[in-house]
Amino acid sequence: MTLALAAAERNIKNVAELSCELRSLFFVVLRILMKQLKFLFLSIVSGILLALSFPNFDFFYLAFFSFIPVIYVALSNDLKKSLFYGFLFGLSFWSVSLYWMFPFIKFNTGSVQAAITAGLLWCYLAIYFSVWTGIVSFLRKKSKPLIISFFAAFLWVVSEYVRTYFSAGFAWNFVGYGQAQFTNFIQISDILGVSGISFLIVFINMLLFHWIRKPKDVKYLFIAIAVFSAVYLYGYTKIREYPADYGNELSVGVVQPDIDQYKKWDPSYGKQFLSSVNNDLKFFKGKKLSLIVYPETFLTEYFNDDKKYKNFIKQCTSLAQINLIGSVYYYNNLVYNSVFAFDNNARILGRHDKSHLVIFGEYIPFREILAKYFDIFNNMGDFSKGIEMDVFYSDNISVGSTICSENFFPERSRELVWKGAKILTNHTNDGWFLDTAAPYQHFVMNIFRAIENRKNVIVCANSGISAVINCRGDVIRQTKLNKRIFFVSYVYQNDIITFYDRLGYLFPYFSIFMTLFLLLLVLI
Repeated sequence: MTLALAAAERNIKNVAELSCELRSLFFVVLRILMKQLKFLFLSIVSGILLALSFPNFDFFYLAFFSFIPVIYVALSNDLKKSLFYGFLFGLSFWSVSLYWMFPFIKFNTGSVQAAITAGLLWCYLAIYFSVWTGIVSFLRKKSKPLIISFFAAFLWVVSEYVRTYFSAGFAWNFVGYGQAQFTNFIQISDILGVSGISFLIVFINMLLFHWIRKPKDVKYLFIAIAVFSAVYLYGYTKIREYPADYGNELSVGVVQPDIDQYKKWDPSYGKQFLSSVNNDLKFFKGKKLSLIVYPETFLTEYFNDDKKYKNFIKQCTSLAQINLIGSVYYYNNLVYNSVFAFDNNARILGRHDKSHLVIFGEYIPFREILAKYFDIFNNMGDFSKGIEMDVFYSDNISVGSTICSENFFPERSRELVWKGAKILTNHTNDGWFLDTAAPYQHFVMNIFRAIENRKNVIVCANSGISAVINCRGDVIRQTKLNKRIFFVSYVYQNDIITFYDRLGYLFPYFSIFMTLFLLLLVLI
């Protein structure tokens, strides 16, 4: 009996010990899971906060804090884990800021695989964020916080630059573009370009993180405040240097016809279209306009193949000294997306052919295999690339034009200014994007082109956002989406050549050099 009792006591004791061990193991596992969930949560929060700084959310101030959670994650984990958390950071950012990719692909292709296509694009773009987070993590113990802060900011600029030019290129939603409403802060774009704004935001985030981690080490806070204040003061000075009416005044007409995207290429729609536009153009009669701007592919058929446009061109060009009309152009068995410049006697002053074509919008790679999935995108066939960026002249007016996605690339607008353009225009057709944030995200790029070159920019959309922007980046006039609007505004020509114009798209190249230099310095 005594032996049985002793055995029972031993069993109870063993069970109790096992229970304690299991409980301890449970709490260890729970702590590990909670720690991992914390990193996962912080990575996603960073991505969402950064996305909310962009149109059409417009909480631009969040960008100055949004990187802090993911910086903590990167500096608390090894390379492998940081790559994973960086990917989550990127995926959350792109899926929120580019949420419109799903309805855009679904509506324009009718493809049931729209969600998969959008998801693959988000994943591809997230890789850039993953690489950035991974490299920052890799160097976390190899140098001082200030050097790592500079390195992380330069590396981010390099990441945006590579994303712009690798493969088909996607220069959308640079961190700097989210600050389009923060006019005082972005004036330094006339030196650094939009990439410089991205650098400053990441650098300030890094400094604030180091201060939060060690509150007593206030030098990081002081540096962040000093950098922000210096940039803000520069902007304050520049805004007063260039008043809203800086330059020679011109009166300009802007045509936003809101042509139905899915009737546009139907030949039977042409007669109805010409009749309605002819009637609306009467609005410009007697207004003595210097310039009238029409959107991308305003004419719905090949300009040079259809005689019916000749009378229309003769009538509409009589309304202004220069008329910039978007049209599809057929030449030597090639098709171009073009803007024609006409004088008031319907004579052609020049033509600009779009040089950056949008993949799956203006050309389809592996057409034999993929064309069946892209419905309306096939109607005009593949476009060909233009080569030269030409300026249109007439007496005292000189205008440089970009078409749609050409305004993604700052150096194209700079080239036009360097060739003598005193006003810039962007002709676009954002009707593809429906009523989403995409037209707004595209539009804000023009604000930076205005500041970088200190030129008034006229944006003309078929259905999207048409606007007039002055050389300070102020939006003087802006239309609403999906509205048929013809309006007149004043713009101002000037001869300003900025530091940015003189040295070109320099800051990304400088960032590449500094990234390599600092990497070498840290590793050695």
